[in-house]
Amino acid sequence: MTTSDWSAENTLGVVMGILGGLGLFLLGINMLSQGVRNLAGRQMRHLLTYVSGNRVAGVAFGVFFTMLFQSSSAATVVLVGFVEAGLLQFAQTLPVVLGTAFGTTITAQLIAFKVGAFALLAVGLGLLVSMFTRGKWKFSFETLLSLGLIFYGMDLMSGAMRPLQQYAPFLQLITHIQHPVLALLLGMLGTAVIQSSAAFIGILITLGSTGLLSVEASLPLVLGSNVGTTVTGLISAMNVGRPAQKVALSNFLFKLFTAFVFVFMLPWWAFLTDWITGTRGEYGRWVANAHTLFNLVLMLAWLPFTGWFGRWMDRWVLPTPQRHEFALKFLTDEVLDSPDLSTGLLKKELLMMGQVVLRMVDVSLSLFQRPPQFTPSMIREMEEETDHYRQKINDFWLKSARVSQREKWPPEVFQLLHLMNELEQIADLVSVNLVHQAEKWEQSQWQFSSEGRKELEHYHAQCVHQLQRALDLVENRDYNRALQMKQKYREYAYLAFDLEKHHYQRLFSLNAQTMESSKIHLELLNLYRMINSRATNFGRIILREAQLPTDLNNGMI
Repeated sequence: MTTSDWSAENTLGVVMGILGGLGLFLLGINMLSQGVRNLAGRQMRHLLTYVSGNRVAGVAFGVFFTMLFQSSSAATVVLVGFVEAGLLQFAQTLPVVLGTAFGTTITAQLIAFKVGAFALLAVGLGLLVSMFTRGKWKFSFETLLSLGLIFYGMDLMSGAMRPLQQYAPFLQLITHIQHPVLALLLGMLGTAVIQSSAAFIGILITLGSTGLLSVEASLPLVLGSNVGTTVTGLISAMNVGRPAQKVALSNFLFKLFTAFVFVFMLPWWAFLTDWITGTRGEYGRWVANAHTLFNLVLMLAWLPFTGWFGRWMDRWVLPTPQRHEFALKFLTDEVLDSPDLSTGLLKKELLMMGQVVLRMVDVSLSLFQRPPQFTPSMIREMEEETDHYRQKINDFWLKSARVSQREKWPPEVFQLLHLMNELEQIADLVSVNLVHQAEKWEQSQWQFSSEGRKELEHYHAQCVHQLQRALDLVENRDYNRALQMKQKYREYAYLAFDLEKHHYQRLFSLNAQTMESSKIHLELLNLYRMINSRATNFGRIILREAQLPTDLNNGMI
């Protein structure tokens, strides 16, 4: 078919079919991600704790993460938070990056199945059953619906491309991309535009199944697709900290170096794919196997050298500058619609917020030294950070509620948000009430008596220990520890009474230093007693939870 024989209706039909099919395909990918996350979100939370165990665990986490989000670049967002928070060393994230690369091949293998004739059946059955079921049954049939959309979208694209088999200008264009380097660049560009290597592989399978693309010509495009999927991560890391840049750049370099080697090994790559597939008659399976083979070699080749590569990157990249704009490390937009996963990440954020508050309480008594080791402005800066945590966490859960449209939430979410408010209250007690006393102290020449200072230091140390116990309960919700915490609070309440009694005994003995510092001394005792009470509230919540009826305790609020 020549250009003169090609009508505007032909162009419109091809464009509409390709865009409509691609839209359904990407919608299916997004729905598949949501469905699998709903089914496996809790397992995801458990896997997070094992990432730093060993390289194999890191790879497994990366594969599982990509299965949930259908995106290898989404992994970098969560990993950056771990690196910047000091919970993971940069080198420990590299096996996860390799795992995400291999995880993308699972989707490619899935879309290689020739089930287009049953796609509408899957859409209809998945939609109808999911409308009248709940829980895992609902999520399972929503996953079936998403698979139907994926395959039906590919079927639409395939039908739309068939007229191009006889359109001479398009066939001439196809011959120009036979050069490996040009095809690799085209694969990078195409994947970067649609931001999905799985979608680009789906387009290659569609082109090949209609006879427009040979298997040999598809290999460089597959290479470009694997490199192009890292472009989004690189762009997103341009305006963030060095840890983000190192993770994104590592992902890019892993794939770029491996693709460069594969360019010179195209005949051997094709031979191995032939041997694995057994026949070139099944084009989709052949391309999917080639894609899998590349990422398998990439993972196995780099995995033993991740430690060395991490050290090399640390030496090559400049030290991480200070973050200018506050942002949460773990609760990001990528997990807005996954409340089960977000609950575990909320704990991480609260532990970081708790460490800031713990630091405020720990250094607060030093404001009353002469000269003070810390200044009120330093305390206020830390309090501003806790305000940022509270505001950002609240914003995240409000957005999550809108995105997930969930009616029932785990009780643990409300308990953790209550702890966040308690931490904020403790920070306010230090930055407002206690700093106010410190500023009055600084303007005076008063001194605590030696006995009075020792008593304040002792009670302050118990206050710090109690707050640390509250943070420990976030990670380990243990009833016995909560009970011990409540008992400690009662012990500290009696201790505060005894210390107050000792103070008055010194005051009645007309101790000059005690008389001067009496008001501030009593204020500090009272403030630290209030901080003790606030810290103990989280333990009280744990105890209350254990006393609730089983059906309420295990259910949803």
